[in-house]
Amino acid sequence: MQKNKLFMLVSLLTLLGMVAAVAAAAGRSTPVAQVNQESDLLVPAVNVAQSPNWKADPAKGGAVSLSWGNTRVNTDAGTAAQNEPFAAVNPRNANHIVVGANNWQPGSSQFEVTAYTSFDGGRTWAASQPYINRNASRLNAADPTVSFAADGTVYFAFVAFSPAEGAVAVSRSADGGLTWASQSWVTPFTGGGADKPVMAAAADGLHVFYQTGAGLFDRLSANGSSWSAATLVDAAGRYAAPVVDAAGKVSVFYTAGNAIKLGRTSARSGYSVSTVSSVTPLQGRPTHYRATIVPTAGVSANGTLYVAWADGRNAGRGNDILMSYSVNGGKSWSSPATVNHDATAADQLFPTLAVDANGAVSVSYLDNRNDASNVNYDVYTSRAADGVNFAASDARVTNVASNPNNDPYHQGSMIGDYFASVAANGTVYVFWTDTRNNNEDIFFAPVAVGTNN
Repeated sequence: MQKNKLFMLVSLLTLLGMVAAVAAAAGRSTPVAQVNQESDLLVPAVNVAQSPNWKADPAKGGAVSLSWGNTRVNTDAGTAAQNEPFAAVNPRNANHIVVGANNWQPGSSQFEVTAYTSFDGGRTWAASQPYINRNASRLNAADPTVSFAADGTVYFAFVAFSPAEGAVAVSRSADGGLTWASQSWVTPFTGGGADKPVMAAAADGLHVFYQTGAGLFDRLSANGSSWSAATLVDAAGRYAAPVVDAAGKVSVFYTAGNAIKLGRTSARSGYSVSTVSSVTPLQGRPTHYRATIVPTAGVSANGTLYVAWADGRNAGRGNDILMSYSVNGGKSWSSPATVNHDATAADQLFPTLAVDANGAVSVSYLDNRNDASNVNYDVYTSRAADGVNFAASDARVTNVASNPNNDPYHQGSMIGDYFASVAANGTVYVFWTDTRNNNEDIFFAPVAVGTNN
């Protein structure tokens, strides 16, 4: 009897090993169901070292001719990864753009944040290090976000790690992002598990939104040096996307469960919260880079509110970009409409929305439509001149496709959590993670207003 039990145990272990081997062999060919990923600190829990056996896996297909160029933003000469761009434009100077990005350090497994500044509309870029107040317990930093105050002061926020818990910091630049003179800690330096900070410079000061296991919070500062007590926006809130209207009032979009929510400040109750739309978890994909539903938002000069997000509700079409708008301050919302116009089952992800001074709306996004295997991606832009009705065709932004696996650090596991865009000078400046150089770089393109290819 004992021998029979032992035989059965060995057989079971052998079967489990065979199952594991089959799953491993399936590898990237198995679609991965992508739902709202609610884990905090969405950066690698263990520092990622460059793989010694990595081989380049570039995208198939050659360059295409476009009416705008593609320019690399980061200025390093190595193969370290840069991803997750966030951009802002100076309200006093439309040629002045500052971009933040995650930046893995050459020759090590440390990751930090870097600021890239252009004073000529993106023709040339200068790099700087906004993480100026550090010590041994806060070696890594990620999740960059940038904001301009009305006077042109630049603020750069990020989350620092130890490496388990996060603390949010804000740095201030008085010379447009070339150097950083001061840094303050928005959340306690010793812990708190903060993640995904994003800023908004409003009439009442600089708002920093961030999430923890206890919800979505807001802190306020007059000048980025000292901070108010935390205000809870929503205990279920994730992935804030704040906007500031022409009157200087801040509103914040975010996800909560399977819904897009809107929080607006109220003198009586802190934040009043309403629902914009339900969302459907993302459909399965053949690629393995992290992707989730992160809203992107904007507001026009007349107060119309816009919010877009990736959504899995269109069965048979892959994941699409949806948008909804409100003309009455968020009291009611249009039915979500699909932004992209492809007739394929390709995935569209990582939307970023920008509103022109004349009220036109541009939504840019990762797009797999040019690869039947749904792996290589380009970036496309869809534009609504009236803010509502999108042109019948989408404009391709990238002149070379990217393969998400083509990076020696991440090898298809991460290209960041979002792309970025800003509107100025009659142009939409689009920023994305690009792998054409056999590593992850930040690229951008100046897309002419009203152009659709």
